Amino acid sequence: MSLHRQRRHRGQALAEFALIFPIFILLIVAAIDVGRGVFAYNSITNGAREGARLAIVNQDATLITQRATSQTAIAEIASPNVTVTFKKPTPNADPSLNATCTTIAVGCVAIVRFETTYQPMTPIIRNILFPAGVTFVATSDEVVEFTCPNAQTTAANCPKQP
Repeated sequence: MSLHRQRRHRGQALAEFALIFPIFILLIVAAIDVGRGVFAYNSITNGAREGARLAIVNQDATLITQRATSQTAIAEIASPNVTVTFKKPTPNADPSLNATCTTIAVGCVAIVRFETTYQPMTPIIRNILFPAGVTFVATSDEVVEFTCPNAQTTAANCPKQP
């Protein structure tokens, strides 16, 4: 092969690489972005579950919200919206459709709903596909096992861990 022909092939390979490289990098970053999204969703489901675990022994909404939010501290998410409700256990299979417990008692269902918005870091994905971000919602419900505060336990002595 002549020297002129070798240079032409090298130039062609460089041009092909220059065309493919940005697409390859975009795919790699998009895969990382999807992984970050899965991690953020997993974090909020864990936060909702931890909040519900606390709600079954300590019905202080502020502590429940702090516990749920602290479980997502490592995930890069917008400020979360955590709601805590206590519903009657019957008649619906989905406790969120039931009437609210007027007085929280053993047997009521504690429902912790965690909602937040995830912003992808890849500009093309963020600006074209999800300009407002992706809203993640996680809900966890558990049956109340211990009411606190009660006649025997003051608010200061309520359990901090389930």
